[in-house]
Amino acid sequence: MGLWVAFAFGAAVGALVGFALGRHRGAVRSSLGVTPPPAPPPAPRLTPPEIRHVALDEGSANVLNALNNRLSAIGALADLLHGSPLDPERARALMMLHGEVRRAAEITSHFLELTEHPVGAAEPCDPTVVVNGVLSERDATFRELAVRVIRNFPANLPMVACPMGQLTEMLTKLLDFSLRRLRDAPAPRELRLDATETGPSLVLALWDSGPPLPVEAEQRLVSPFRFTQTGGGGEVEFALARALAQSSGGSLRLRPRGGSAGAEVVITLPKSVLGAAPRPSTPAPSLPKLRILVVDDDAVNRQAMELLLKREGHHVVAVENGLEAIERLGDRDTAFDAVVTDLQMPRLGGRALYEQLVDERPQLAKRFVFVTGDQAREETRQFLDSCGQPSVTKPYDLSDLIVAIGTVARRRS
Repeated sequence: MGLWVAFAFGAAVGALVGFALGRHRGAVRSSLGVTPPPAPPPAPRLTPPEIRHVALDEGSANVLNALNNRLSAIGALADLLHGSPLDPERARALMMLHGEVRRAAEITSHFLELTEHPVGAAEPCDPTVVVNGVLSERDATFRELAVRVIRNFPANLPMVACPMGQLTEMLTKLLDFSLRRLRDAPAPRELRLDATETGPSLVLALWDSGPPLPVEAEQRLVSPFRFTQTGGGGEVEFALARALAQSSGGSLRLRPRGGSAGAEVVITLPKSVLGAAPRPSTPAPSLPKLRILVVDDDAVNRQAMELLLKREGHHVVAVENGLEAIERLGDRDTAFDAVVTDLQMPRLGGRALYEQLVDERPQLAKRFVFVTGDQAREETRQFLDSCGQPSVTKPYDLSDLIVAIGTVARRRS
């Protein structure tokens, strides 16, 4: 005890002496006219914005789950028909059906991503893809007017927090604004697009070699609700594009050019904090022949998944609830390489089945893949995040399902 008292007393004396010396040195510097260098400002702490998902009430979650089940069944049936011998017209109709199912799936997915979010948490999209698409749509007009298009885009542009449809409409209107001006411009005609990153934002600039904008026209373009179709035109397109940019948390402005030729429009959009946009569908990876147990109370989904997996060369057994799954699993942990199960089912659901096996047969529980359209419930999201097993959202992409099955099948040893 005496040692601790002595140590504490020594520390206090040391602190007091250090404080006195510091004050003395400061006084000496002041008397000599020497000012200490200012302390560097603390580095700003960048904290990512918190993304809080909206938890739907029970009725809304049930409706969304039912919709996802139906979309999942339609998508699986369309997958089954792919590769079938069809005449060109029916093959084209099948391709369109498959595309519509994927679009409907994206809508339900975006619905699940509703957030009370800061700027940057809106639906992400790839600006390079959008720009390329918009330019290709106007390719015939570029050739007609002999417009030279120059793109100055760095590699790997970040995603922006603006839905793809919205960014497409915005850039289309600005492109039409430039083309309207270029029609009245003498040759050579030029359109230049530049993209640069500035901190949390991405800046897109469109410059055209059209006639100089009079000051009065510039004022009309930058003043809300004061556009007409005189003075060079394009005011409607510009105003609508500006409204679209602002609705995404961005801005749209004219860069002053001091009476020189051409006009430059600058769009500033927040970078996405949600990551990459959904990737396009890829072919399903190949797996060795596996024994797979499918558990789903929806008859069409169950049968469609069974047929799809059998077509991939796997041995599949399909049952409609967790109790039947337990019977099929038997007392051997090696009966199946993977268990693909829905969550919400009568009698015994997928979560209850999994939690029962986690305690009794943990090696078997490691082979579960959850396929569900019920991710609107907070408790469902928490369970899927915490259980450590792969999950696939209905309506699912076959390649995602195959990847998840391959992941758990490798855990057999």
